Amino acid sequence: MQLGGTVQRGLMDMPDLFRRGPASSMVTSVAGSARQLPEDGWTPLPHVLHGHTARSGERPALSFINYGRDESGTWQTLTFSQVDLRARALAAALEAGFPRGSRVAVLCPQGNEYSLGLLACLYAGMTAVPLFPPEDPRRRDQLAAVLADADPVCLLTVGPAAAACRELAGGRVPVWLVEETDPGRAVGWSGYRAGPQEPAYLQYTSGSTGRPAGAVITHGNLVASTRQVIDGCGLGAETPIASWLPLFHDMGLSIGVLAPMFAGAHLALMSPLAFIQRPVRWLRLLDAHRAHFSGGPNFAYDLCVRKIPDPAGLELDLSCVRVLTNGAEPVRAGTLRRFSEAFAVCGLPGDAVKPSYGLAEATVLVACNRVGQRWTELALDSEALCAGRVRIVDEREERQPPANVTTVVGCGRPVGQEVRVADPETGVEQEPGQVGELWLRGPNIAAGYWRQPGRSAETFECTLKTADGSQDGWLRTGDHGFLHEGEVFVLGRLKDVVIIHGANHAPSDIEDTIRRAIGEAVPGGVAAFAVPGTDAEGDRLIVMVELAAGPAAAEDIGLRRRVQTAVAERHGVRPHDVVAARRGTLPRTTSGKLRRGDCRQHYLSTVNATDPTPRNEVT
Repeated sequence: MQLGGTVQRGLMDMPDLFRRGPASSMVTSVAGSARQLPEDGWTPLPHVLHGHTARSGERPALSFINYGRDESGTWQTLTFSQVDLRARALAAALEAGFPRGSRVAVLCPQGNEYSLGLLACLYAGMTAVPLFPPEDPRRRDQLAAVLADADPVCLLTVGPAAAACRELAGGRVPVWLVEETDPGRAVGWSGYRAGPQEPAYLQYTSGSTGRPAGAVITHGNLVASTRQVIDGCGLGAETPIASWLPLFHDMGLSIGVLAPMFAGAHLALMSPLAFIQRPVRWLRLLDAHRAHFSGGPNFAYDLCVRKIPDPAGLELDLSCVRVLTNGAEPVRAGTLRRFSEAFAVCGLPGDAVKPSYGLAEATVLVACNRVGQRWTELALDSEALCAGRVRIVDEREERQPPANVTTVVGCGRPVGQEVRVADPETGVEQEPGQVGELWLRGPNIAAGYWRQPGRSAETFECTLKTADGSQDGWLRTGDHGFLHEGEVFVLGRLKDVVIIHGANHAPSDIEDTIRRAIGEAVPGGVAAFAVPGTDAEGDRLIVMVELAAGPAAAEDIGLRRRVQTAVAERHGVRPHDVVAARRGTLPRTTSGKLRRGDCRQHYLSTVNATDPTPRNEVT
């Protein structure tokens, strides 16, 4: 692993795309066009937060609830004045130690120190790199690869994680402890005011396919996106926020640091592990904090329903909750219904759970359902959808066999940006009622990928061909979907689409069918993908299933037969191979989504895809 050279690195070795320019400059793409970022009336987050401190500094800002010693949770709270003071102190130390614009990696565990470390980078004009501490040996290689790419001058962490971080750094860069910064250093902060075109942080994302890449989020992107979240979710100083999402993830960072600090709202934060161990802690926190806003991926809502069989017995009051964003890919109608119905007895409003759509390359949010708006479900003709057309079936048709109908959930309308549907091959804008790739344009779109100008040009600087001419500067998301009455519907990742006999099948739909048919499967542990077959037959559908009892149970429960029957009846295609796996063995992203591309590579590396004899077990 190579973390880089001396601490004098930074601005001068940045690609031209990411160097700071004069205040009136724009972020110019590698393809030559530009996105104008706001200047007039624009205020960077540190100065917004400093303003909250001046007006009402003794209000609580950040609270971390620690369940390590007390089952009911111990609250550790910082006021806005304390957050501002400690962020300025660490920022002053960073300014004294490193050139402005240097990358600084944040490897703190979940907690207030993580937020302070990231905010200090923004105060100091450093480029933060939000990551996770090296606690899990299985993820150390991934962490090392990201650090080698980001090339930080310093690692920020806390005492308990210091030894592991120093081992990871290998003596090449210093490791600083956030909690040991003397608050007295705050007077030494320069008061630096970043311009909108300057990098604020690198958001590394593995995505659901492909290798990790660092999206360069500028200060302009950060402010634009956070304003979009505040507008879309109805946030303000009097709307408490609760979260358990990991702060190194784009959604967790937005909900758990950026949105509350920009809005002046009080955040109550818990760890992902505390939620996974006991999902009821999240719901109790929503009640205790009188939270207006929170969220999680699709699996979190299913987990709550499974692990909390008697919601009425909890005596919770969730009537305060107005927005529970569901940002999974894609959102499942059954999950929304089950969660809403289960916790209605606790006073949860029927429109509180809100499907949304976002991605790291757009900073975070693209579209969401607004406060007071219930999600939209469409029943679509399955055969037409496979052919790339959107045809809504009527009530009579909905009573036909399920194989003829696919139910999709809307993610709401775009917030402060443009969304179009394009042919992924030609870049031609699709007619209404057609499926294609979702393309975006707006002030929240990242400047590009860190040190990857070629990939940046291919992704961030696309030309949309419309009936009125060509439009430059569009981001291609790689997501398959459509627009209906202005609302965004996401069907899945383009690279994941399974094409059998000329028909397109969304792997998420196939996986959902299998989850319903195989109760013995690990939640979220089903992957469907295609591999090459013979020239005569084309691609083959492969299914991998993590079983709670392990792969040895596959034969006893008739896994192959049940999967093949369920998929054939529902989708009209028969899986060529069904592979059983142990719990936790299928590759996942940092946010817990299955990496279907890696599942495919693992399958191909262990099974001859053109061998007519399928394999039915993998350990």
